[in-house]
Amino acid sequence: MVITVLDLRRLRIYAAVAEGGSFTAAASVLFLSQPAVSQQMAILEREAGVPLLERVPRGIRLTEAGKLLAERATTLLAEVSEIEDELRHLGAGVREVSLGAFPTAGADLVPLAIRAFRRRHPDVRVLLSPAHAGDVTAQLRTSRIAVGLIWDYDFAPQTADPAFDRVELLADPLRVVLPADHPAAGEPEVALRDLAEEPWIVRAHRAPYARAFEHMCRIAGFEPRIAFRTDNYQAIQGLVAAGIGLGLAPRLSLAPRRRDIAVVPMAAPAFSRRIAALAVPAACRSSAVDDLLDVLRTTADELHRAPDE
Repeated sequence: MVITVLDLRRLRIYAAVAEGGSFTAAASVLFLSQPAVSQQMAILEREAGVPLLERVPRGIRLTEAGKLLAERATTLLAEVSEIEDELRHLGAGVREVSLGAFPTAGADLVPLAIRAFRRRHPDVRVLLSPAHAGDVTAQLRTSRIAVGLIWDYDFAPQTADPAFDRVELLADPLRVVLPADHPAAGEPEVALRDLAEEPWIVRAHRAPYARAFEHMCRIAGFEPRIAFRTDNYQAIQGLVAAGIGLGLAPRLSLAPRRRDIAVVPMAAPAFSRRIAALAVPAACRSSAVDDLLDVLRTTADELHRAPDE
């Protein structure tokens, strides 16, 4: 009987393929070419001795054997990553923990949490990686990160991968961004429907939130007039200050805040961005990862209780 040893590098690629649903998606996450991913998957199937993937018009579908391998690979790759890390730094007095974060978490939540973590663990280095919320699961599956920050909207929640532990951090309320001289600038709160005739500067999102702003406005009872879309919350502040339109932004994304705008809480119906952390399963993670999750929870709670500027 021939016993085949599965190659770990190919397992990491396979995990990204299973998560992304196509060779193209995996290639994008792993910075490989699509033909290279396809070739590695063909070799992996030969190593496994059973079909793992079925090609379909818009990507791939996992066979029963493929589903089993994808499930087991998540735990295996996390354990291997932890072992490699411990062996690499054994005796050197240096340890690392990797955190993936989306850009707007970098203004307050991430730097404050890392500072607090370093006070607890001055000998542990935090490796920070950029990670769009939609890419976190793929990076966890391939062991590029041990903890990843994700977000969704409370009016259209997303289901997290049950293979990973989800730690709820905070609800980040959306605020209406107005020019400083707008009639509603001094109000304690403002309803979206009262601004139905205004033009809007809208944050451009990837799927599934490409039309999130329109969704919120329809819940409030109107169709918005959109003047411009941008992928940058600071640009929203600038364009609002210039009088191009009004904006909507999560509270934590408004740091630093311009002096020539006003930020007003939303009256009902009000909406929030929910921020959470995804982590490798408890059985596979180190005490440093547990402490990082604890620090993220504590920091998020402090930010949630802090008053608006």
